[in-house]
Amino acid sequence: MHAFLLINKNPEEFAKEQNAKVIPFTLQKVEDARELKKLVKFSNSSKTAILIENIDTATAEASNAFLKNLEEPNKNLIYILTASNLENVLPTIVSRCQVIKTRKEKTGIRNKGANYKDVLNIKDRDEAIEFVTNLIYVDYEKQAFENMENYLNTLKNLKLNGNVGLQLTNLVVRMNSDG
Repeated sequence: MHAFLLINKNPEEFAKEQNAKVIPFTLQKVEDARELKKLVKFSNSSKTAILIENIDTATAEASNAFLKNLEEPNKNLIYILTASNLENVLPTIVSRCQVIKTRKEKTGIRNKGANYKDVLNIKDRDEAIEFVTNLIYVDYEKQAFENMENYLNTLKNLKLNGNVGLQLTNLVVRMNSDG
């Protein structure tokens, strides 16, 4: 894989893990994508990472222009993209990247014995959506699918404007009754 999309992960730390030198690059407008194409035109002798932070804030035109770079990678070149919201990233970019999402400790359930009181204190819809999305990613990475249907139903209901407290309470009840 030559392109990575990081959600809630430190890009500099990830670049070190890849043994790549980092070249930060801002991609917001179509002109930026054209400049990037000039920058990566030549091969690199050592592994190099083009770091594009906040790809989710780039214009659709800039994102579409950037796709060509992802489709035709140069030798020793990787792309490290960051986003705070995966839903705001162009799906064609997501499909060409390995998505690496780490959950925030404050919103994760570590195991079935976790204290659900913290979960039920979430009142903000965006925080609830992020929490459930994190659960999906974490369990998917662990290949633990027993709660996936509950997560997906809860996420759907939250996005359909369901009551945040009620949806999270239902999720906790279903998880406890299923286990």
